[in-house]
Amino acid sequence: MAMLTWLYDRRALRQLIAGLLAMTVWGWGWLHAYVGKIDHSRLQYSTYLLAEQGELLHVLLAADERLRIRTEQAHVDGHYLDLLMAYEDQRFWQHNGVDWLAMLRAVGQLISHGYVVSGGSTLTMQTVRLLEPKPRTVWNKLDQMRKALALERQFSKADILQKYLTLAPFGGNVEGVNAASLVWFNKWPSALTPAEAALLVALPQSPEARRPDRFPGRAQQARHNVLHRALEKGVISAAYMHMANLSAVPTQQRKLTKLAPHLAWYREHRGDLTSQTTVDADLQARLAALAKNTAIQAGLNMAILVVESQTGKVKAYIGSQDYYDFNRFGAVDYIRATRSPGSTLKPFVYGLAAAHGDIYFDTMIDDSVTNIDGYQPQNMANAFSGSVSVAKALQRSLNIPAVKVMQRYGAEKFQAKLAATGIQLSNAQGLPTVLGGAGIRLYDLVSLYSALGNQGLVSPLSSYHDISLPGQRLLPANTVAQLNWILSNNSGSSGRLHGAHSKQAVAFKTGTGPGGSDALALATNGRYTFGVWVGTPDGSHRANNTGLSSAVPIMANIIDILPQSKLPTHVIAPAPIALRRFDRPVQELEMIYPLDGSVLHYKAEGLRVPLDIKGARYPLWVSVNGLSLQHIQAGNSSLKLLSRGGYNVTIVDSRHKTAAVNFYVD
Repeated sequence: MAMLTWLYDRRALRQLIAGLLAMTVWGWGWLHAYVGKIDHSRLQYSTYLLAEQGELLHVLLAADERLRIRTEQAHVDGHYLDLLMAYEDQRFWQHNGVDWLAMLRAVGQLISHGYVVSGGSTLTMQTVRLLEPKPRTVWNKLDQMRKALALERQFSKADILQKYLTLAPFGGNVEGVNAASLVWFNKWPSALTPAEAALLVALPQSPEARRPDRFPGRAQQARHNVLHRALEKGVISAAYMHMANLSAVPTQQRKLTKLAPHLAWYREHRGDLTSQTTVDADLQARLAALAKNTAIQAGLNMAILVVESQTGKVKAYIGSQDYYDFNRFGAVDYIRATRSPGSTLKPFVYGLAAAHGDIYFDTMIDDSVTNIDGYQPQNMANAFSGSVSVAKALQRSLNIPAVKVMQRYGAEKFQAKLAATGIQLSNAQGLPTVLGGAGIRLYDLVSLYSALGNQGLVSPLSSYHDISLPGQRLLPANTVAQLNWILSNNSGSSGRLHGAHSKQAVAFKTGTGPGGSDALALATNGRYTFGVWVGTPDGSHRANNTGLSSAVPIMANIIDILPQSKLPTHVIAPAPIALRRFDRPVQELEMIYPLDGSVLHYKAEGLRVPLDIKGARYPLWVSVNGLSLQHIQAGNSSLKLLSRGGYNVTIVDSRHKTAAVNFYVD
């Protein structure tokens, strides 16, 4: 009987052992058999911008309203990582997601003490819990273990650590070591002190119960526990711990810098989570304060854009007066909104016409009643100035002379010239384009005006620190220098400019959109080019809102803030007699040779084409393809041509009679 009992007991024991082994094998297989995908949808990052010198410029919340800045291992101080591993997961770099030794130790301490002494969760398991938050139950702990093993198979240790460093909670909506370091210490985690590093290690275990702004005593004790464990494990010295414990814990969360909301949202929409910009943080802050503190008419808004003329780098970007003023649609980025340019395109119409040989800046032009195929432009003052120079017409922003020059140069050609340099006009309306009959963004206007500070090269604008695009030639440098002289010697703004403007040359032009919907001032001092817009958000009319009254005072304050520079200027060149007047007699000259539409055959390069013009009075001024001007003193002279090809030649004699001929040289 005893033998039977002994055999039975042994059989039962073997069955028990076999059962336990089977359960262990099954459990081990179950833990390692997870092949599903772990939910990473919580890994949504905040967009943040850095200023040119690395200062924090602006931070946006992630899509789930969390302040969660992506954090890499390289972003944090090495002492923080040492403390983290000592406190949370000393064998992180060795285990495969579950630290079985730590797990057995935790179970043994629970049995012997009757309560949890230390947890067995690894950083990988905590990362799973942060990715997929669930209540703390035995089943969910087992689920974390199997998913931690899977996570280790799918990602490297560095990737897993990055996820933990980004998702760890630090109180309120703050997640991730980068965000926590900024909120609690106003610095990036690469510069943490020992005390600061220890506090950030301690907070994620109970982020709300240990918030230092609410429970400073608990926060200080938790920090001490982290340091004490690190001391026990030989990670830090007693002196290190003593120094860290002397530091007070922070008493409040800091508000993060929010200086460039419109630029940040623009980057967000482009999918750029983080990047260093070209923005000058100090200039951005000063101009944001200037915009916010400037009194403008109720219902109006404003925008300011400052760039470097030679590089196109954006130095300040103020998209509206106050981003959070929803009554005036402050969240709209008026720098990139299409608005009327008013008269701000006039300098470039005159400049291109001068470069083409159609005018000189001292060419006299009649500001009088004009009818061009039914179009009758009017000046803003509803008055006429009679005969004025082109320079005076530009300084006084007269409409009729600008339309006349636009007609001679060609509205379509003007639009094409701008497009070739990257400046796009929308809904351009032919001749009225020069008076504001087109749509353009302040962003593009500032790019266009950079040509005045960059010797005729239009600088493509960019706020990306690592992007630099070459300028595109619009005007000759000599033409630009004369335009700068004209625009910097304008007495029309007398009494409205002050301070630094009187100590340097500043070329500027104002513009007013239809009915006062837009008021503009564009300016350059050579080094910097900037634009100011003040207008109605919806494009409605507003009385007394003009470039001179609304935008120029702001422009003057910006000039005072910007460093002084030197703008290339040159007094206007005297026009040859044939171009001293713009409005020429109707009578034209008769071309005898060459005939219009003819083909001339020559055997050699360096061609000389004889001119035979009936009734011409010498000297003659001859424009060749709009690019060069030849002076012919007497009859029996020849036109100098350099190569074969098509030619468009315009001749003006001393009585201002004209003739034009097109021919081809073969």
